[in-house]
Order: sequence, then C-alpha cells, then structure tokens
Amino acid sequence: MKKVLWVKFGWSDFYRGGPVDGNFGWLNDNKGKKNEGRGHEAFNFNPGPDGTYYCYVPPQKKEYAPSNHDPNGWTVICLAKNPKRTGVHVVGWYEDATLHGEWLDPPDGIIKKRGDAVHPAYDWSYCITSKTAYFIPPKYRRMPFSDASIRQGKYSFLEGPDVDTNDNKKRVLKLLEGRLKEMVPFAIKNPNEGKLPDPELDAADPLKGFGTPEHRKKVEKAAECAVIEYYKTKGYTYERVTHLPCGYDFVFTKGRLELHVEVKGTASSSPQFFLTRNEHGKGLQSNPAWRLVMVTSALSAAPDITEYNAVELKRAFDLEPYVYIGSFIPKPES
Repeated sequence: MKKVLWVKFGWSDFYRGGPVDGNFGWLNDNKGKKNEGRGHEAFNFNPGPDGTYYCYVPPQKKEYAPSNHDPNGWTVICLAKNPKRTGVHVVGWYEDATLHGEWLDPPDGIIKKRGDAVHPAYDWSYCITSKTAYFIPPKYRRMPFSDASIRQGKYSFLEGPDVDTNDNKKRVLKLLEGRLKEMVPFAIKNPNEGKLPDPELDAADPLKGFGTPEHRKKVEKAAECAVIEYYKTKGYTYERVTHLPCGYDFVFTKGRLELHVEVKGTASSSPQFFLTRNEHGKGLQSNPAWRLVMVTSALSAAPDITEYNAVELKRAFDLEPYVYIGSFIPKPES
C-alpha cells in the first residue's frame, strides 16, 4: 500500500536558515518583531550531521502534528505558497519518511557556522524525519496550482493505513503525483551545502548562477541565431545594434512596423534572465516598440521562443534587483 500525504508550510527560497514567509500563526504573530521571518520550517531541507532531514509542519487546529499508527515509509509532498504570486507550489518531497506525531527538539549541528558567523539561535522543532529528500530550487517553482482542500489545511493524508481514500483525496493525489512527475527533472536529491546554489552572490562573478562566461556566450549566440531565424520567417529584416547603448539588441523591420528586440537565452527549459539598468530604463520602462524575446532550451535542436511586450513581461515574471553597485561619493571641498 502506498503511504502519501501532503504538508504545507511557509515559503523559503532554500530552507537553510533564511527568512520564511507565509500566512501562518507563528509568522503572523511575529511580524515586526525580533523573530520576524524566523519560521520553524527554515531548515526543512537542511540535512543534519548524519544526513537526516528534519521537517516542521504547522499544527492543524493548533494542536496536532501528522501521525499514523504505522508511522514509517511515507511519501511527504511539501507545498508552499509564493507570497508574490497566486497558487501553491511543490517545493520538494521526502521519501520513506517517519511521522513522529509530535514536535521534537532539533539535534545539534543543524544550525551551522558560515564563515565566522553563526546563524541566530532558532526556537524551532520538527515532526517528520527522512533520509531521502528532493528539493525544488526557487527558479523552477513555476507551475502553481490551486485546490480548495489544500488552501484550507496544513496537511492531509491521501493514501495509507486507515486513510479514507474518497474521491476528493484520489483527485488531489492524482494532481500532486502529476506535479511531482513534472518536477523530477529539476529536483535536487538529498540537497546539501555542496549541491544547492549559494543564496549570496559571488562577488567576483555576480552572474555565476547563469553558468560560466564561456557557457553564457555560447547560449547568447545560439539564442540570437534562433531569434533572427524566427523573425526572418515572419518577413522581417534586421539590424544588429548590440554595440549601441539603446537598451536592446536588434531592430526588426517589416514595412512600417519596427520592433526593438532584446534577446535573452537559457540552456534550460525554465525561463530566467537578467536585465541591465540600461535595458530596463531605456527599453522596458520607456520604449513602446521594445520587446523581450525569451529563448529556452537555446542549445537544443528545437529552442522555444516567446515574445513579450512590457506589460506581458511584468505579468509573467518577477523583476527584482539582482546586483547593486556601490560607487564612492567624494565629499565636496570645503
């Protein structure tokens, strides 16, 4: 018999001690206080010294942690709501997990040193453990869904001993199993410090998360070639203007129609890009003819191409500052 349940907790990018966001009692009660953002689930995908994962789940009806008379061997599907978007996301899952049915104190060594600093002391607990975890990095959490039963609860058993597998539970199980199947290619098995991206940028190369400089150049050229062919088949002629500080890479023209196209490419199937200040200011913010063309799977034989105008881009993507440059301001002479 399969043993499956879903659990829902606060949103965190990496669950390695960073801030947690969500509409839960502890998080709401501590807004504006010293403990703001320090949710118990902050370490849900941070392994202990022996490789065990310790998962916190908010209490259901303020009392109960997930429990079953047969507590071992469960698949636990972990859900969280992105505070910036609608819908719930799969952020990871555990296999062969143990349900303790109560909240326990964490073992020593979960809160690790980083350099000379130590994470602030957390007053946190856990109720599920597992040796096998799958983590979905934040950039791949792009398939939200919504279901009334998931919105209303903190956890729910879908299949297993003494579980009433009614039609609603069967429907939700089918939905979540489909999501897991879609997420498998992006999941990191047994995440740890070596496998997960560093939430802090590399000062020597802030774009390191987008691959090596050589890889980025290869993707960039492939994306540009794909976009040129895309517009040529639509009857456009083109002029490359990458050498000009105009906020876009190409001018595509067909009759009286002129498009100013900024090309972004990635080798993955998940769209992700960065904009320079020039592209953002002179293009996105102020140029009606400006378009961003996103090329995913750019190095494949069949890259996927999507065109966005400014309004469509802001609807489809979160646009946040990625790097700030500090420039010294000389003091005026007295």
